Amino acid sequence: MGITRRRLIYGGLAVGGGLIVYAGSRVLDTGGDGDARLKYGATTPDSHALNAWVKIAPDGRVTFAVHRAEMGQGITTSLPMLLAEEMDADWSRIDYEFGPVDKDYYNFGVMARGRPFGETEGRFFAELGTNLLRRVFHAQGMSLTLSSTSIIDAYDTLRPAGAAARAMLVAAAANRWGVPAERLITRASRVIDPTTKKSSGYGELAEDAALLEPPSDPPLKKREDYTLLGRSLPRLDVPDKVAGAAMFGSDVVLPDMLYATVVHSPVAGGAIGSFDASEAERAPGVEAVLELGNTALAVVADNTWAALSAAKRIRVEAAPIAAAVNSNTQAADYLDALGGPDPSLFREDGDALAVLQAEGTDVEAVYQWPYLAHACMEPMNCTALYEGDKLQVWVGSQALSVAQEVAAGVAGLEKSQVTMHRMLLGGGFGRRAEMDFVERAVATAMQLPGRPVKVIYSREEDMQNDMYRPAGVARVRGRVGDDGAISAIDFELVTQSVVASYAKRTKSPRPSNAASDQTVSTGIYNLFYTLPNMRLAFYPQDPHVPAGYWRSTSTSYGAFCVESFIDELAHHAQMDPVEFRLANLPTDSRQNTVLRAVADKAGWGQSMAANRYRGVALFEKAGNVIGQVAEITVSDDQTFTVDRIVCVMDSGQVFHPDTCIAMMEGGIVFGINAALFGEITLQDGVVQQSNFHNYRELPIAELPEIEVHLLPYGGRPSGVGETAVPGVAPAIANAIFAATGKRIRRLPIGQHLS
Repeated sequence: MGITRRRLIYGGLAVGGGLIVYAGSRVLDTGGDGDARLKYGATTPDSHALNAWVKIAPDGRVTFAVHRAEMGQGITTSLPMLLAEEMDADWSRIDYEFGPVDKDYYNFGVMARGRPFGETEGRFFAELGTNLLRRVFHAQGMSLTLSSTSIIDAYDTLRPAGAAARAMLVAAAANRWGVPAERLITRASRVIDPTTKKSSGYGELAEDAALLEPPSDPPLKKREDYTLLGRSLPRLDVPDKVAGAAMFGSDVVLPDMLYATVVHSPVAGGAIGSFDASEAERAPGVEAVLELGNTALAVVADNTWAALSAAKRIRVEAAPIAAAVNSNTQAADYLDALGGPDPSLFREDGDALAVLQAEGTDVEAVYQWPYLAHACMEPMNCTALYEGDKLQVWVGSQALSVAQEVAAGVAGLEKSQVTMHRMLLGGGFGRRAEMDFVERAVATAMQLPGRPVKVIYSREEDMQNDMYRPAGVARVRGRVGDDGAISAIDFELVTQSVVASYAKRTKSPRPSNAASDQTVSTGIYNLFYTLPNMRLAFYPQDPHVPAGYWRSTSTSYGAFCVESFIDELAHHAQMDPVEFRLANLPTDSRQNTVLRAVADKAGWGQSMAANRYRGVALFEKAGNVIGQVAEITVSDDQTFTVDRIVCVMDSGQVFHPDTCIAMMEGGIVFGINAALFGEITLQDGVVQQSNFHNYRELPIAELPEIEVHLLPYGGRPSGVGETAVPGVAPAIANAIFAATGKRIRRLPIGQHLS
């Protein structure tokens, strides 16, 4: 049964115990229970916790709680910057800790993506609905690092937390000095009385401040008064990484620890039918081969290499499944599904079908894309110590609260009996929001009570037992008028629902009905061109392949379809690709501005060297508008190189420009690899790729020149973790068409040209 507005409102009232309407969205939302504050303060008893995110030592050193996963995106710097800015804290005396698991650290940004209250409801109901949802989601307490939402969520949570801490310190100083708080100022972790010139450091005031009630709606700084946000400050995580002291999940070493790896069914997402582990059990260093239900085997040894080596000696047969996937036949089946009965209509503006059925010339194209792996540099791993009535877990996870719940469920314990230790992630991209490696570690540790067990996947197990970016097909039809304006576009989308697939594997607050999962069409549904007539139809598929969140998921293939087709329409209209896009964009839109900027930065329209060509793509992701131009060189024998990618982004307010640019550069590289080579194929349900020899990544020496330009427009901040990925494939494909006249409608691109 779907979540209706009425059910949602009453659910919110039931959780909250009454109707509370907040004055605005700036709510210091700690639920009033103080759990996170107490847990956070307890890790350093000599410090004083002012709220769930701020504690101060007597020497004035300020430590901030980071409640999201760090996987290279710099969140351990960006979140403290938000707090430090509002606190007027001295950045040279800042540190961070990962916060404990607590419902106060829930991510409203990712959980509210599908909220039913929007601008069409009117401002009052939109704000009321948002705050009711906050209460509901706070009760669920999902701490997630997903969908480029950490900054979006923190903007409305951490600024008030920092401002509240500052107000408490000022109040403590005012009480001590017997003066009005209004006349005091703060600077560099000190409270100052300009009248008497008296001042005290935050460390001197912290104990008194911690006794005060935090204000619920403290005043926030104006942007023109910022001294930290917007600067590329030294990152807090870099010193440990440079020194080799940073602790990733695979770095965990505990006394008396055992080491394990896992062997799954050869069929992706399948069960084990039978196995022979006799050779592995006799291998040097092996302690045991354990059955983990019918899903996997754990090879336990006294060192990782012994476990990995022995695992190769196990012979596993898959349990039979009804419909094993073969990539070739799946592609044909998806094509056959186009135009089938009763699709889900996600968007229907005007009457696109009527326009396309009228007399005239249509443009039609079919686009296809493969499954993609995450291919994290650090394979999946988790360490667990089971001691009967308690469990400890060390893991790098994008969903730590979910991991705690899953671990408790496997062990038959309450969540309060499970202690989670957040580790750094050697790549996430959505893969580490999954729970399989947590389940495997806990199930293994339960058979070896009293000894910590580190479970790490081999590269081959990691790649062949992934939760893949779904494969799919789209048929697009469109028509352009004599004036170059798009009169109609019809999209038919055939793919797999990640939400439904994810819901089968782990608890999720999102709907699990595949037919209603609009997230499959993110890169298409929010199309920003002026379109009087548009239809978007979805034909859900449910193959026996686990689908998962991937760096930009549906926007990655949605942008490929949209921007490739827009280029085809431009060619049909005999217009320059940039000029055609501009003609179909509102003149005062962010998209118009970004497109003009990227064309200018890339030198669009200017002459180029022989055999060098450009392609363009424009798209949105997570509140950002991004334009990308790819420059390629195509030789006479049809080999080509990607020489340059120019990217312009309007992401609203940027907290740390250097980190933002670095994220975009990394995303472009990620997008290039996926566009040129990325492909997971299956034969009788078995993934054919196993390591980087047949799931290729570009070496650094072959990477193109990358330019990233940020437009300084301000506005609300947006997340940029996934933002650079989607436009790379269509920009390169459009450049290839400019060079060769050949349309690339099936990814990866590398299979079409040398």
